[in-house]
Amino acid sequence: MKTIVIQGLGEMGGSLAAALYHQHHIIGVDQNTDIINEACAKQIIHEGTTNLSAVAGKADVIILATPVSVILSTIKTLGQLVLKDDVIITDAGSTKQSIFEQAKITFDQQYITFIGGHAMAGTQNSGLDAVNPTLYQGVPYFLIPIDKQSKQNVPELKQILQSIGANFTEIDTQQHDDLMAMISDVPHIAAFALVNAAVKQLGDAQVFGQYVAGGFKDTTRIAGSNAKVWTDILLSNQDSIVDSLHVYTEALKEIEIALTNGNRLELEALLSRAQDSRQHLGEKA
Repeated sequence: MKTIVIQGLGEMGGSLAAALYHQHHIIGVDQNTDIINEACAKQIIHEGTTNLSAVAGKADVIILATPVSVILSTIKTLGQLVLKDDVIITDAGSTKQSIFEQAKITFDQQYITFIGGHAMAGTQNSGLDAVNPTLYQGVPYFLIPIDKQSKQNVPELKQILQSIGANFTEIDTQQHDDLMAMISDVPHIAAFALVNAAVKQLGDAQVFGQYVAGGFKDTTRIAGSNAKVWTDILLSNQDSIVDSLHVYTEALKEIEIALTNGNRLELEALLSRAQDSRQHLGEKA
C-alpha cells in the first residue's frame, strides 16, 4: 500500500482518489475544507488538508489534478520541500509543454521523478458530485516521461495506478499536445462557438432552445463545461490549438464553398469522407 497525495478533488482528482481508495492510503488536498470533509465522509479520501506542504513529505506518489496554471505554481512549491527519495510526481493536466518546461527547471539536478499524465476521461460536469470511481476504466491514459530516469519509473506508476482500469500509453510531449489540440480542444471551441453563433442569430437560448433536437444538443453538450477551467486549458496549449483551428476552419470553408456553388458532388464527397472516418473511430490502426 502506497501513500498517495492528490491535489484537487474535482471530477478528475476525486475519481482517481475513489478508484484508488481501497488499494492505497489517499490524502486529499483542496483549498475548500467543506470539500475535504465531504470527500472523507463519502470514503473518497482517507484524510485531507488545505496545505499540500504539510503532507507532501509523506507521499510515495503526488498527483496534481488541478488546472494547468495551478499545477505550474505547485511544481515550484514542491521544488522547495523535502520529499521522499523515491517519490513520483505526476499530473492530470490536459497539456504538457508548459508543465514540462517548469518541471525541468524546478527539478533539475534533483532526485524527484516527474511523469506527465493525462487520461481521456471526464464529462462536462465538475466537483465532488461528478466523482465516479469507474471513470477511468477502459479509457486511454497517457504517461509522458520527462527524462530517462522517469521513463524507468513508468512501470512502477502503472502498477500503482492499475486498479483504476485505464489503458496506459506512453507518448512524447509535443505529440500529446498536438493530439489534444485537435481531438479535445478544438471540439470544445466548436461547441462554445456554435452556441454563441446560435444566440447571435436566433436570440436568447430561452427563445430557440425549446425547439432544439438531438443534433444541436449532442454537438453542444460540452459547451456546458466550466468556462474558467477551459480558458486555462486553451491558453496553456495556445500554439497547437491555433494550428489545429486553421485546419478546422479550412475544412469548414470547403463545405461553405461547395454550398455556395451548389456543388452537390463536392458536398457529398466531403460529407462521405467524414462519415467514413467517423465510423472507424475507436478502431486501432
